[in-house]
Amino acid sequence: MLVIDDSDEIVEVVSLVLSDLFEIVDAANCVDQAIKLLATNLYSLVVLDINLEGRNGAEVIKFLIEAPDNSNKNAPFIIMSGIITSQFVERNSQRFAGILAKPFEHDDLRKKVEEILGAKKVEIKADEVLAEEVPFIKCDLPFPIYQLEQRVSKIMGEVKKNAKLKQLFAQMNVDRNADNYFLTHIGMLINISTAICINMEWNTDKTLEKFVYAAYLHDMALANKPELARISSLQELEARKETLTAHEYKLIFEHPNIAARSIEGMAEIPPDVGMIIKQHHELPKETGFPAKCGYQKIPPLSVVFIVAHDLTDYIFANPKWTIEEYIKLSRSKFKGSHFSKILLCLSDVK
Repeated sequence: MLVIDDSDEIVEVVSLVLSDLFEIVDAANCVDQAIKLLATNLYSLVVLDINLEGRNGAEVIKFLIEAPDNSNKNAPFIIMSGIITSQFVERNSQRFAGILAKPFEHDDLRKKVEEILGAKKVEIKADEVLAEEVPFIKCDLPFPIYQLEQRVSKIMGEVKKNAKLKQLFAQMNVDRNADNYFLTHIGMLINISTAICINMEWNTDKTLEKFVYAAYLHDMALANKPELARISSLQELEARKETLTAHEYKLIFEHPNIAARSIEGMAEIPPDVGMIIKQHHELPKETGFPAKCGYQKIPPLSVVFIVAHDLTDYIFANPKWTIEEYIKLSRSKFKGSHFSKILLCLSDVK
């Protein structure tokens, strides 16, 4: 068996869980190392992570497709990732021997492998490898902002030209519930973040690009679970702990870190996006999550996104919302100079 993952912990777990099923377990933590092993050894099973040190795991599959004499061309693959969506599973369930979302249960992995070892191998066509589309997002609410959608479309046009970015952004293109929560949520985040930046005189294309990336990607670990993504505070998470499984609780608590790790090392991602994503549920009084950091450790761009995220949730919960009422309710929650400046500038947003 070959395990391809840039996390030593995942490699160790997979190897231990399946060690008695294979005489030899090899490991690779990057695309180049995986290709080298596949070119020289014969494997009964390959376990592959989608994101490898900023590169797309599909490059491994592409290598096998383009190397017709390779003895591993039809080896069964299990695809693993922290950003697996229901749509990805639906589109690719017949192309791979198995698909597992991280974090996974050890028993689920073992059961899947035991099924695969006696199953028929599936041939993958080159033009079917991880084909996804980047979803279109309307960002015209809640504030009218001149040419915002045109500016966002330009940014997304560049995303679609890059295969790695296109696949990453496509993780949010999943079947939605009736109210299109994710799509509306992303659009409002972009809109409100931009409105704040206009009033703070930070309205550059580079800054907008960072917020577009953060808005699309911050909840990608919860992309197929919109009901979990609606839990936005540590207080609410703890209140609902008894109704959640241990896996769901951990997934909600860690989803900012999971998303940030998914883009770590990717040169294509603008600076600061990982930090914005990692901190989007933090609060200045150390009552947020997952790091519970105070306002001194939250930089201005993260503050903008945190307030925009909070206002977005407020609008969802209060159809008759007003900016004046929101600011009044938020003053006690958002302490610290950066937060005070953002709330002050929000009062001028029309």
